[in-house]
Amino acid sequence: MVRLIVAEKPSMGRAIAAALGLSGSGRSSIQGDKLIVTWCIGHLVESLPPEGYDPALKQWRLDSVPIFPPEFAYAPIAQTKDQFDVVARLLTRDDVHEVVNATDAGREGELIFDLVYRLAGCAKPVLRFWTSSLTDGAIREAYGQMKPGQAYLGLRDAARSRQESDWLVGINCTRAQTIVMQRSGGEGVYSIGRVQTPTLAILVNRELEITNFVPKDFWTLWALFATPEGIYKGKWFTKHDGKEQDRFDREEDAKATAASLAGHPGVVASVTGKTTKLRPELLYDLTALQKEANKRFGFTAEHTLEVAQTLYEAKLISYPRTNSRHLTEADAAKIPGWIRAIAQGQITDLKPFVEDLRSRWPVKLDKRFVDDKEVEDHSALVPTENAAHNLSGDGLKLYELIARRFLAAFFPERIEAKTTIITKIAKETFKTTGTVVKELGWSAIDPPHARPKKEAKKADPEAEDGDSEAPEEDAGTLPLVAKGQTAEVKELTPKPGKTSPPKRMTEGDLLAAMQGAGRELGDDELKGAMKDCGLGTPATRASIIETLLKRQYVARKRNILQPTEKGIELIRGLHAESLKSPQLTGEWEARLERMRRGETQRETFMGDVKTFVTDLVSQIKAAAPTGSRRAFGPVIGPCPTCGAELRLRDWEGKHYAKCSGAECRVAFDCDPEGKPLLACRHCQGPVRTTKSGSRICITCQRWQDDKPLESQPEARPCASCGQPTRVIPSTRKGQFFLRCGSCGLTEASYSPS
Repeated sequence: MVRLIVAEKPSMGRAIAAALGLSGSGRSSIQGDKLIVTWCIGHLVESLPPEGYDPALKQWRLDSVPIFPPEFAYAPIAQTKDQFDVVARLLTRDDVHEVVNATDAGREGELIFDLVYRLAGCAKPVLRFWTSSLTDGAIREAYGQMKPGQAYLGLRDAARSRQESDWLVGINCTRAQTIVMQRSGGEGVYSIGRVQTPTLAILVNRELEITNFVPKDFWTLWALFATPEGIYKGKWFTKHDGKEQDRFDREEDAKATAASLAGHPGVVASVTGKTTKLRPELLYDLTALQKEANKRFGFTAEHTLEVAQTLYEAKLISYPRTNSRHLTEADAAKIPGWIRAIAQGQITDLKPFVEDLRSRWPVKLDKRFVDDKEVEDHSALVPTENAAHNLSGDGLKLYELIARRFLAAFFPERIEAKTTIITKIAKETFKTTGTVVKELGWSAIDPPHARPKKEAKKADPEAEDGDSEAPEEDAGTLPLVAKGQTAEVKELTPKPGKTSPPKRMTEGDLLAAMQGAGRELGDDELKGAMKDCGLGTPATRASIIETLLKRQYVARKRNILQPTEKGIELIRGLHAESLKSPQLTGEWEARLERMRRGETQRETFMGDVKTFVTDLVSQIKAAAPTGSRRAFGPVIGPCPTCGAELRLRDWEGKHYAKCSGAECRVAFDCDPEGKPLLACRHCQGPVRTTKSGSRICITCQRWQDDKPLESQPEARPCASCGQPTRVIPSTRKGQFFLRCGSCGLTEASYSPS
């Protein structure tokens, strides 16, 4: 009798086979006498589209939604069907008596195995292999502690319910919203998703805050003080109703205050010092690693996950798709091996810190880092007992981040001394602050990422109105002045400033916002359900962001994510508010977690989802316009290409004309009245700018350049139907081709000579 092990990926399958003593490097499986290891390639099975249940559903109609399959059906993914056939054949082989589910230890891994197992028609007993590391020792340990698959029935039900409910929301709401938006003048498909839509709403709401922001001028007053011990700057402030105020609304008030203080000396009213002790940062989970890599290296979330997965499959780090920043007591017993691997590895800068740690050994991590209650599926990201020797590029950068964060946990606090000097001139007060690091502690190994103050403000997703003023308020090391000491006032300088809107989000900012989504929810259970996951999970957030980019809801500009016009149109046009709020995810995650624990039934949850989707579709349908198709923006004339209505639209303060025709893509920049910003030098028609920066007339299709006008041949009747043709300049200068407007025939290009 034979036992079959099904892993999630080829690299994982080969690692399991090697650890269990199977030799070989088969393309689709590795076989021994009593043991076979095979693998999926991620998902091998996908759910059928609506037309898979009823061919008539291929046509999108508002009266055909909501769609509820009587029973969800699946099919192998075409690109990987060969591997599905291999796994299915092994699952149903007569001599295979037992199956081991060795996919990733989590909800998505459970779903991958379950879909393949059921579609193959297998009913053999299942054991569950569960590990957070692919080192040989970890694999053998997990293999010896497998539990029956029935012990994970709740997890499997939660996985299936999540997949099916997301299908119901995505398919039905996407179809309904797309039809409604197209009837209102929108173009293309408006995809809806339980997680992607509230994520898009975060970016759109920030963009609207920026668009609607009205800047406000203000002035600050700075004094330059001189003492025998040194020079320092102070910023004027006062207290009003218990709140500190440090700016003037009018320039004349700042100047008047400066004038009233001229000639008066400064007196040090107080000098206070405060010592702050900062504890080491918690270990990385995937989201924290993605945010840090985005800040330090500009990595996208998807790229960070790809590199981390490669390191995991190389057995150098623990399982990356984790939402925990803690270790278990069992993990703590393996720590000496992890430290030894760092000492033996290629990062020589860390070896002195390892030697320091060895001189103080044994050092035990406290409950802040080691807490079984804080670990669900997987522990925090840490190095394994395998030393890194040949890493380079992005892999080395990411491994070093993880190794430094882990090692820093064993070192003492970072100690900072903050000094505040209050200096009085007459009755007005000025504040000076300075911070000095007394002891680096853990930050010598894992130094905080330092950025210029302005850049740090831009990256802060919680930032309110900004401040365009340049001077730094923290002066670093300050002179050793004493209370009551006189300070000469060298300068009194009013400085203008301007409030600035919240900054657009980097990818790291959006990850933080997704992770923290739901904190504003009033229900404690919903908050608890979203405490660790927020919008999406560590494993899915990167793909959600990439999906928004692929569907052209969001554009990536350097390291900034900015919603497109289409993304803003969707959020503005979506009247089902629950689809834009993280509350839906919170409610579902709470119920899916109860399902995982066996406290609620899958059938009850799916019944409620169907009722919910019916209500959502009804809300979307209610917003559908009646009568003929409408288009965004006022009509400014006919399209020069197809004759349909040209509509005036705006984006980021700029105006452009866009054709409302279903198939026409004509668009050009214009003024607020619809007049083209550029006119053709040949026919005075509107000119558009191509992606390469070239300019071409929309009416006569001639390229705009500084060369003399070339002679253009006369049109001749179409060779096919005899109707008139148009002469269109080719992309090759000096050549032309003919296009018939009746039959569409295009004749080969020719030269007027």
